[in-house]
Amino acid sequence: MTMAAAAAAPGTARSERLAIQLMIAQAVLFSAETVAIHYLGSGVPVMQLALVRGLGGLLLAVGLARHLGLAVLRTRQLALQLLRGFVSLFYLWVMIFSFSRLPFADATAISYTQAAYIVGFSVLILGEAVAWSRWAAAAIGIAGALLIAKPAFADWHSAYLVALLGTSLNGLAFVLNRYLQRQDSEATTLLYTNLVAALGSAPVLVTVGLPPPQVFSWLPCLLLFGPVGMYVGIVAVKHAPAAMLAPYTLLRLLIALVGGAVVFREAPDALSAVGALLIVASCALSRAAAPRFTGVVQPFRGIARRVVRG
Repeated sequence: MTMAAAAAAPGTARSERLAIQLMIAQAVLFSAETVAIHYLGSGVPVMQLALVRGLGGLLLAVGLARHLGLAVLRTRQLALQLLRGFVSLFYLWVMIFSFSRLPFADATAISYTQAAYIVGFSVLILGEAVAWSRWAAAAIGIAGALLIAKPAFADWHSAYLVALLGTSLNGLAFVLNRYLQRQDSEATTLLYTNLVAALGSAPVLVTVGLPPPQVFSWLPCLLLFGPVGMYVGIVAVKHAPAAMLAPYTLLRLLIALVGGAVVFREAPDALSAVGALLIVASCALSRAAAPRFTGVVQPFRGIARRVVRG
């Protein structure tokens, strides 16, 4: 199946609605996970947290693949599956590092630049139709995220650069999820991604040992919320173009605003309210954008073969 056919197949309103619902679920799950990571802070090594999350993902993949048996390991895209795994592992390290070392607002704001990376990689790797309105949607959404997060960036240091560049890895992983599903199941991608994460982080058991006691109270967040959030994201991108879903990765901020209002009775200020409206508008604009072409681009062959206009 060509990538053009794969892109056209899920292009129905029903598929897109399902993808949006899954992205909302992912936002809730990832919000819970990032709160846990920030709470644990710098007292727990990055690789130790990554190992726990990777093991949780492996358990989930095995559970989802019970009907497949060993067939879940079969892939004709092994190199790409491993690449996807390493990309996810490196981003996981970056995410845990940034949320444990940077002010929460700053780390949050930087993490949401992934929307722009997703749109860019959708053109370069997938050859997706990305109209200018979808680029605008990503920009509007990021602006809304900045209004909500209100980053200070007061004490700029190397950790900020690591977080900014590392966020591109999350955008790349998101796009590779769609590319890999030409031939492999969601469970296969989830399995290889978390296998690489677990193996890549396993040396921490030798260098550091078992996690400290405070980690175990947060195990449900690390073992469940992150891996399930990853899985629903993999499924979502199967049902809608990656570029269309890019602004929906910003929904975590809306979840945080709603959670603050409901749980802590903290009414959002005017800037946060405007930011929330911008994110909602960016999602609506991205979904309404009409594609102009569906070219086929092999991964990492350089530049997309067509110039996207719209």
